Amino acid sequence: MKKPIILAVILFIADQISKILINTFVVYGSSINIIPFFDFFNITNIHNTGVAFSFFQGRNFLLSVFTAAVLLFFCVWIYRNRNEVTKLQQYAFCLVISGGFGNLADRVFRGAVVDFLDFGINSLRWPSFNIADSCISIGVAIIVIDIFKKKEAGKKIRG
Repeated sequence: MKKPIILAVILFIADQISKILINTFVVYGSSINIIPFFDFFNITNIHNTGVAFSFFQGRNFLLSVFTAAVLLFFCVWIYRNRNEVTKLQQYAFCLVISGGFGNLADRVFRGAVVDFLDFGINSLRWPSFNIADSCISIGVAIIVIDIFKKKEAGKKIRG
């Protein structure tokens, strides 16, 4: 379990450093086009007091408490089930936990989550996100895929 935890710490640190750099070098609300003549990828300094897609804006305290509770639950669950959790699941949960802690740190210390990765074509943009959001999304995707693979394997054995 050491390697997944080390990865989670590295990703948390990378997330926090990236947000410090964004807040230091990119004016809040402004964008820097990364690929000239093609408005596909920008660095945009946006602060989000809600969750994904800006739902629940302005509920930073409530979201902080909820996030802390979910993270505590995951940590306790993984510890209690450490002998049954596969290596893949360890990495996936560590991704989710590192991302959760990254965004929780923003909520507690900055009052909002710093989002800056901005993808799209012209006015058709995906909502801005950050490294922590990416960790959460990838971790959850791995967990869901793993669950479906196990269900499919169970169906093949039974029938």
